[in-house]
Amino acid sequence: MLKQVPTDTLLENLEAALILISHDLVVQRVNIAAETLFEQSRRTMVGKNIVELLPSTTVAKCLNDCLASNSQFTLREVELSVTSSLVDMTISPLMHEDTHFILIEINSIKRISRFIKETNQLERQQSFRMMMRGLAHEIKNPLGGIRGAAQLLDRELDDSGHQQLTDILIKEADRLTQLVDRVMGSREQFKLLKINIHEVLEHVAGLVSVKSSSGGSKPINKLAIERHYDPALPEINADKQQLIQAVLNIVGNAIEAQVESSSPRIGLITQFERFVTINQILHRQALKIRIWDDGPGVEEHMRDIIFDPLVTGRPTGTGLGLSITQEIIQRHKGVVQLEDFEGKTCFAIYLPYT
Repeated sequence: MLKQVPTDTLLENLEAALILISHDLVVQRVNIAAETLFEQSRRTMVGKNIVELLPSTTVAKCLNDCLASNSQFTLREVELSVTSSLVDMTISPLMHEDTHFILIEINSIKRISRFIKETNQLERQQSFRMMMRGLAHEIKNPLGGIRGAAQLLDRELDDSGHQQLTDILIKEADRLTQLVDRVMGSREQFKLLKINIHEVLEHVAGLVSVKSSSGGSKPINKLAIERHYDPALPEINADKQQLIQAVLNIVGNAIEAQVESSSPRIGLITQFERFVTINQILHRQALKIRIWDDGPGVEEHMRDIIFDPLVTGRPTGTGLGLSITQEIIQRHKGVVQLEDFEGKTCFAIYLPYT
């Protein structure tokens, strides 16, 4: 026999924001997704006139028409003034015990767009990863042969000048082998433990601070780090060393992007997110880490391919840092996204709470 799921449970687990209002346009009820979308608690929202949440003449007209004609209306790309985001909205009439209500269903266009972008990115990266690992495997075999031949040749040579050449061959073969290993990615088993994400971020901040105090490059000497942490965040199940590497790759890029700046800055922000779709799976709770900088930003033609292997906007870059970061986070069932944040370059890491 199938077990009945309470209606309240279904409503609270919906990804769409729901707002129930009375015939006089007063908010009667909201679900968790609505709280998240409007960045307000239900205690604050319930009892308000809907106009305070949706101060749009178009929405107001549809609400009045909905009550007058008992008809459903759908609006596209409505701007929420509270959060400056675009949404699609469905306004439906409801009748309960001879009382008229209106149900407003809201879906964030940004969320839908992110879902499509994330899906395309995931598929492309998986294809790239398979191709690169196959290519890396083919490259490692002749590299091993080159290194072995150089070692044998070195033993036969008496001329120190020629031995210097074989040393170069061996060292370069080792360097290329290390690069290939990075392309192939780590296959080590994760050591998952409950960790405080702020310990990870502070460790990375400490690393760049040590580099600054030891007489590092110009931007690191003057680097300012702004922190906005949520102290109430629960611990997350993750491999601490792997997360340090992932965050360090992003922070390192942020510092490099500001090499010409006289006052470079990076920011570290943590927050709790509800109902986040990651890798096509809806999670009720997730950790979001924002890492921003005051650099020139990512060029438009690079935005969709920035996480692909061997793609870089820097002449001296290898194009592996962000690719490795994305793989580490994806192995944690999360995702990294390039996002807009107050006009700054910002990478957002999403990690689900399981």
